[in-house]
Amino acid sequence: MKLYGLAISNYYNVVKLALLEKQLAFEEVKVAPSQEPEVIAHSPMGKIPYLQHEDLYFSESQAILFYLEAYKPTPQLYPKDPALAARAQQIHQFIDLYIDAPPRTLLGAAFFGGTASEEAIEKAEKQLERNLRALNSIISFSPFVAGTVLTHADFAAFMTFLFAQAVMGRLGRHDPLSHLPGIGAYIQMMSERDSCRRVLEDQKEALASLQGN
Repeated sequence: MKLYGLAISNYYNVVKLALLEKQLAFEEVKVAPSQEPEVIAHSPMGKIPYLQHEDLYFSESQAILFYLEAYKPTPQLYPKDPALAARAQQIHQFIDLYIDAPPRTLLGAAFFGGTASEEAIEKAEKQLERNLRALNSIISFSPFVAGTVLTHADFAAFMTFLFAQAVMGRLGRHDPLSHLPGIGAYIQMMSERDSCRRVLEDQKEALASLQGN
């Protein structure tokens, strides 16, 4: 298997966590998002990550996770219980749609020398706080986000929570996760997993290299 993308990306790292947790052998290939023909051929929107397995290619992180689960069902990341499976999917999709989006508008200003107006920062901050309050009504932290077992939703939650914290922190704003009861223990628990530790180390190294540090 080959995973194409960049280790700075939370979506890339969601897939990488699944590969590591399932102990699947894979090669990382550095590819930036682009509209170049060789990228579009395998990721129609030119986004990362995308996965190659033999002669098959898949883009979109949720689709890749679904493939990995079907290819290697253990350890199980999609609960068999219908209610738990639906809750995990609801949380994952909610995070992708509503938690990732507000801080992403500020990514350039936070990390890559861009600028953002005070109005834009305040707008993103308010949207993120509102969306996190909504997320709190469906999330669990008992100890994982969808219940007692690790699921694919935890990879999205962990990486996107850290992404939101990092962006808002770099812009001098308060921790947007502070209103989520149990978030500190959850982040600590996930950070101690071998897969998460490796991903965070690789992400830190990739970001430093990109910023010329």
